[in-house]
Amino acid sequence: MTSIANADEQTDVGSGLVAEQIRALIARQELLPGQKIVQIDLANRLGVSRSPLREALRELESDGLVSYEANRGYAVARISAAELAQVYKLRAFLETEIFRSLPKPSKAQMAALVDINKRIEKASRDGDVGEMLGLIRDFHFAIFDLSDLTVFRRQVRRLWQLSEVYRAIYLRLPDSRENIIRDHERMLRALREYDLDNLVGISEEHRSGAAQVILGLVGG
Repeated sequence: MTSIANADEQTDVGSGLVAEQIRALIARQELLPGQKIVQIDLANRLGVSRSPLREALRELESDGLVSYEANRGYAVARISAAELAQVYKLRAFLETEIFRSLPKPSKAQMAALVDINKRIEKASRDGDVGEMLGLIRDFHFAIFDLSDLTVFRRQVRRLWQLSEVYRAIYLRLPDSRENIIRDHERMLRALREYDLDNLVGISEEHRSGAAQVILGLVGG
């Protein structure tokens, strides 16, 4: 995320960059589910003008990350345990279809995945949850993007965005970080061997294990 500027240093940056900055704040739990978004305060915090901020908020509303109510304005979206369970069920279906459609990765593609996973391990050792969250997303979507199921991939990306803040909470648990790294190593082996059935099975364990913990935290 770019550095935060002072209020008198506001610039007209693209709404896409502003949306990414807000996503990062939500992922790091600096903006919490249900929290009201005061536009002037957020514009000052990010060092941007109101116009790209409004566009970014509309974009995030369409993604389900923020909600809007007349006379109340924008707030960070709050998702119930029941809704989050639906997100994970949809992810399970879509991601399974994506994995089954994968071609055999090239050596360069495998090397890129290995590199991302090494960076995840370093972020875990450093206790950098924000960095780890982004790299985990990069790891999975580097695999998803090998598939030509473009509509499925777009929907999976939106589902990941909906659950981002809750996955950040999950990553604060040391056991969770260890499980993620272990499962990624298993996924890499399955990809090297081009064993898609094994890849699907590992990813289901990986996803359902995280979902069980996250739903327990949200429901509790």
